[in-house]
Amino acid sequence: MREAHRHRIYQLCMTLLALTTRHVTGYSNGAPTFVCETMVPGHGVGPQTSTAPYTVTAQHAANEAGKVHVTVYSPTQDDFTGFLVQARPDPNNTRVIGSFSAVPDNSKTIDCSGFKGSAATQKSNSAKRSVELEWEAPPGYDGPVTFMTTVVKNKNTFWVGMESPSIQVKRFADGDLSIPSVSSSDSSFLDHIFKAEKDIYKGCGRTKNCFGIPAGCIEVKNCTAVVSVVPSGNKYQFDMLAKRSEYVAVGLSDDEKMGDDNVIECLHDPGRSAVQAYRSWNLPTKKNRREEEHNGFSLQDGYYADGYIYCRFTHDPQFMMHDIKFDLDRSPYYLLLASGSKVEPNGVGFHNIAFATSPDKKRLSDLKSVKKDDPFYKDCNSLKNCFGFPDGCVDDQSCQAVVSVLVQGQRYEFELKGETTSYIAVGLSQDQKMGGDSVMECVYDPNTPSNVVKLFMSWNIPNDKKNTRARVQQSAVNLLSSSYEDGELYCKFTRDVRTTIEGTTFDLANNKYFLLLAAGSGASSEGVGYHDRFTAVSGQQRSLADVGAFTGASKLYLHLHGSFMVAAWIGFASLGIVLARYFKQTWVGKSHCGTDIWFTYHRMFMILVWLLTIAGLVLIFLEVGEWVAGPSQTHAILGCITSALCFIQPFMAAFRPHPNALRRPLFNWMHWFVGNAAHIVGIVTIFFAGQLSKAMLPGWMDWILVGYVAFYVCIHLILSISGCMSERQGAKRVNAFPMKDIVGRGAINNMERKRDNPYSGFRKFLLFIHVIVVVGVSAVLIILIVFAPIEDQVKSLKDKIMNF
Repeated sequence: MREAHRHRIYQLCMTLLALTTRHVTGYSNGAPTFVCETMVPGHGVGPQTSTAPYTVTAQHAANEAGKVHVTVYSPTQDDFTGFLVQARPDPNNTRVIGSFSAVPDNSKTIDCSGFKGSAATQKSNSAKRSVELEWEAPPGYDGPVTFMTTVVKNKNTFWVGMESPSIQVKRFADGDLSIPSVSSSDSSFLDHIFKAEKDIYKGCGRTKNCFGIPAGCIEVKNCTAVVSVVPSGNKYQFDMLAKRSEYVAVGLSDDEKMGDDNVIECLHDPGRSAVQAYRSWNLPTKKNRREEEHNGFSLQDGYYADGYIYCRFTHDPQFMMHDIKFDLDRSPYYLLLASGSKVEPNGVGFHNIAFATSPDKKRLSDLKSVKKDDPFYKDCNSLKNCFGFPDGCVDDQSCQAVVSVLVQGQRYEFELKGETTSYIAVGLSQDQKMGGDSVMECVYDPNTPSNVVKLFMSWNIPNDKKNTRARVQQSAVNLLSSSYEDGELYCKFTRDVRTTIEGTTFDLANNKYFLLLAAGSGASSEGVGYHDRFTAVSGQQRSLADVGAFTGASKLYLHLHGSFMVAAWIGFASLGIVLARYFKQTWVGKSHCGTDIWFTYHRMFMILVWLLTIAGLVLIFLEVGEWVAGPSQTHAILGCITSALCFIQPFMAAFRPHPNALRRPLFNWMHWFVGNAAHIVGIVTIFFAGQLSKAMLPGWMDWILVGYVAFYVCIHLILSISGCMSERQGAKRVNAFPMKDIVGRGAINNMERKRDNPYSGFRKFLLFIHVIVVVGVSAVLIILIVFAPIEDQVKSLKDKIMNF
């Protein structure tokens, strides 16, 4: 959910910090929930009444009862920027039903009528030609469904109430243990079986745990028996398939041996022509005893045909059996997998087809990549150059995207591979910055029926950072092979040794280049879109024929920039502002170097803010080298505004008028306004940093910032209330609200106070809490920045511990 709540979080923080009102005229990052019933965008204009150039289709998902594939597309190849899709039993009623279980990277779900994920909408207003979604009916539903859709071409042009053809959907209720099947070689059921066999291997080691028999069969996708496990909501989803078998079973065991194990059996019942599921207990004698109660799991799907048996079931994470507590979330288990050709009246027979125990004991939620002998990585950095993202992924074959270059005489052969919904591109650059580069793009076209991957050359326009294909001869590259499967794109192509683009000659044989690697979710006929998946730059500039390990460029300046800005605006600015506003009448009579305690620390903190901000600004310009484009512009503009306000603040303070001067109230106003404006804009700027692909920060970092803002506002409210109470009890007015001094009332009297105001002990306690929270939040954010992407770092650490 990296950007799922970006718009709401931004509004929340602006409300808390600036206490401003919200005004919305368009929703570039998705429809808000208050339009769920009408489905009409708040664009200030009415919907189109003409026939829409877009179509909504719905068809049953193969091998998945109760699921529907929904596609929104344009038969005329018209782009659209936004959409909202809901499932309704009756198109004439606003009641929604079900939830969207899978959406592409450029989309998200929202909660309509209080139902989680009951509608799908866009994340951004980038151009799209099609969107593919997966919808799931609620348990036990059996009835019609129509998918109601709004499609937005642009702000002033949109269509509301588009309907898909009505489709009849049936999903088995939780607790159903029998699903009708066949016991022959019926072609339709065989198609379901083969589709299940193909799907069960998808994502093994990446999005789900898999175990198969014989050893190594998952890599070649040819197991006699196989089971996959993936977290699904608050449950775990198991898929099992076996060949030449009448049953397939999986057990959860505390050791590698049979005995005292929880087992789920899926078996073929020829008498009922059905696939049934039972829970059984593996006795210490290694015989299974079927349980009388089958609570805690539910059969979702099942097929039997021509000796193949397949089933899917969901399982609760916690349950008790024979006084033994099973906790799939927290406790590690071995998986026992078995299949056989004989079913007995009260249990399964001997495991004569397959039986094995998983090689390692682990929690079902812990994913550990299946080690593959991926041919792509063969001879990497020995016979061919390889460069991947994230840095260091080539060695353990775990790249999200990777490029290889094989040089054989005058033949330069490139290969690209990675996870994407649209494109992967590699650029040849004379520096480590975008602009003036030759780019090769492998682009997946979802509008083609056979998953066609196309190859293009483009030119990265200097000082613009946009790609264009119009100025480049496409004959310089030749596509050899390509594929797109399970969200993974692959292409192999050759490139001419010498090409000239816009007066720039790219000579692969004689020149040295940095490699630029990028992926994104949007592309058009003109070129690829913003690299919202990732960008990576090699740290070395070398000849492509010079084989050696390419590593990622250093991100030291980037990490220092982020760390400095967090320390400045989350840390020191928060402390300095609170001290100046609420602690002028605390520690009265004590001084440091002739100045009041509060002013000593206020000045020190604000000087640190100034130094860190200017240093961070210089570092990011050294890192980027020029003005940025795309979504980074918002962060950059706000950052420059923050830096400008911060820069002038100490110079204003240096030339402040005497306390008795007529212009002192004006100075007080300006000093207050500039300081608080810089703080507010600085925090909002940090929010926008979270969405930058280059930063690689987790989406949940936004909630840490939301928590910080809420805490900061609460501290101000409590200290303000404390000031009011102190003012009522004190003999003299407490300067808890410097805004009163700004208008010139009692400014001189504050200098004459000789003792602390009432409740000074309480204020000191709140300051202590404030310091602890601010330091803690700053430390956490700096860790996320320095060790980004933090999820990969944690996963790598877990793998090392498990392999130790």
